[in-house]
Amino acid sequence: MVEAPKICVAGSGALGGTFAAMLAHSGANVSVVARGATLQAIRARGLELQGPAGTFCIPVAAAERAPDTRQDLLVLAVKAHQLATLVPLVKATVDAGTPVLPIVNGIPWWMTVDGPFESAHKTVDPGSVLTAAFPAVQVIGCVAYAFASMPLPAVVRSDRQPKLVLGRAAQQGCVDAGLAQIGNILSTAGIAVELSADIRQPIWTKLAFNLATNPLSVLCEATLEKMGTVEDSRAVISDVLAEVRAVGAACGLTGLPPTSALLDVIASAGPHETSMLQDFRAGRLLELDAMGEAVTRLAGAYGVPTPTINTLVRLTRFKAAQCR
Repeated sequence: MVEAPKICVAGSGALGGTFAAMLAHSGANVSVVARGATLQAIRARGLELQGPAGTFCIPVAAAERAPDTRQDLLVLAVKAHQLATLVPLVKATVDAGTPVLPIVNGIPWWMTVDGPFESAHKTVDPGSVLTAAFPAVQVIGCVAYAFASMPLPAVVRSDRQPKLVLGRAAQQGCVDAGLAQIGNILSTAGIAVELSADIRQPIWTKLAFNLATNPLSVLCEATLEKMGTVEDSRAVISDVLAEVRAVGAACGLTGLPPTSALLDVIASAGPHETSMLQDFRAGRLLELDAMGEAVTRLAGAYGVPTPTINTLVRLTRFKAAQCR
């Protein structure tokens, strides 16, 4: 009998809860790092997932810290600005051979260690805490497409099958057996998986999607469908995408899909609230640094004008501050 893979999911919000529940339901040995009401609810009744295929509740081990034993995979499922706080909580579960899978929005820290994205490093990894804790050679770059929410502690809802695009952070140009094995574990759990030989381009495409919709969704308090179908908001989204395209080209990434295709994706997303709008309504800190400030840092370094992005980020930060 093959031993079930040991997987620690650090973070138990909408994304972390969805992936933890799906992995546990597939037979993986899952532990979750959680706190507060969510931790208490998981311990009391397990994780409940409401998805397209129905609803199930699955027991998982949960604690405020990761297990003291090495895991086969560590999933970091918190907002980018919360990653550094996880480091002391997961140290005991990671060694030099543990794959680390961060499911975060924006520009990930490992892309900024050196090379064309280096000017954003201080924004996404102040003090290089993440760089020191999780060397790029261990990191699996990731892009997540998941229409997930958490209506109640330990209750997550996934409106569509989640998808992960995976690629080695420190190695572009190939897909190795270890990456494929992790992809198999995730796909066995019902997660759609795509393996990428160069994960930087999918990350930039998702960043363009997020930056064009998330801050605007907070300012307008509108769903993706609404923003993608109304002429005025579509015009703003198009302006943001043009600026992201220009910054990406300056950094050597030129594979962004056509603006019309991205607008079609946004319009077809249905009445879904972005993760940033969900955070805004809950009074949580917004992911503006990794998603917005990092791009404006890059734009400044390369002399690329980004007036629309600058305005959206500033107004969103202002609105969030007034409502806290």
